Amino acid sequence: MSIETFNDRHIENRPGKYYVDSRCLDCDLCRATAPGIFTRFDSKGYTYVVRQPETIEELQQVRESMDWCPEQAIHDDGDQFDWTLEIPLQSPESTL
Repeated sequence: MSIETFNDRHIENRPGKYYVDSRCLDCDLCRATAPGIFTRFDSKGYTYVVRQPETIEELQQVRESMDWCPEQAIHDDGDQFDWTLEIPLQSPESTL
């Protein structure tokens, strides 16, 4: 992926290798596949990574979620970027 994709991640994602970006449709597939890893932000209607996977089983569940995500909104390159930097604000055009 790219820094642009990383910067488009939901701020609630737990820092680490996996994260969900703003393309999430809130379809529930990843939450059903890996319920301990993904959770829903109810008031905003999207999913984010609440906890990074720790076991082989959890890693398999996350990989399956990535493969089946209809929007390809789950990424595995978060360990390549600095999570301490602020997420850039979206331009007014991107919210239309």
